[in-house]
Amino acid sequence: MRILKSGVITPVAAVLLIAFVSCGQDRPERSLGTREMADQEINDYQTTESDSGVVKWILEAPVARVYNVRKLLVTDNPRIQFFNEFGEVSSVLTADKGEFNQETRDLTVLGNVVVTTPEGYILETESLMCLRKVGQIFTEDFVKVTRENDILTGYGFQGYPELKNVDIKRDVKAYLRDDEGLVDEEIKKDSERKTD
Repeated sequence: MRILKSGVITPVAAVLLIAFVSCGQDRPERSLGTREMADQEINDYQTTESDSGVVKWILEAPVARVYNVRKLLVTDNPRIQFFNEFGEVSSVLTADKGEFNQETRDLTVLGNVVVTTPEGYILETESLMCLRKVGQIFTEDFVKVTRENDILTGYGFQGYPELKNVDIKRDVKAYLRDDEGLVDEEIKKDSERKTD
């Protein structure tokens, strides 16, 4: 894995300041950060993004809410499979919540975001955006990238979903996990110090 260290923060197309607001059980959940009511609620939702007949990703979610005016689809527990040019799964992303812009085809996910690859790379963070035009994933949050005993942490991330070439923007630290997992405690302490 090639890691690029950079002191320059890449501008992200949108600031991820999204609040999830829920309402009564007898009404569909409200849109992210708005008081607008969902126009439609769909169970066992699935959508596919392709380019020239080549599947780029598949989004699945147990529940999706459609907001027609804003052209948004909001999901619970989204699972996104990314595919390479050969049609093979290059990574799988899971999160607590997701938002899919039906016009731009951009994805935003929040809460316990985990990306895993068949090669064993794992990315963990709290928010992530996938911009369709560039085909990359972004965050400004704390990230942890793991492969076997190697762990990289830092703030701000840019890369492709397969996690082969990643750019962690600032406060980059590298760890080698020991058999007792003590490094995980150090990473947790570093993350907590930055948020205090």
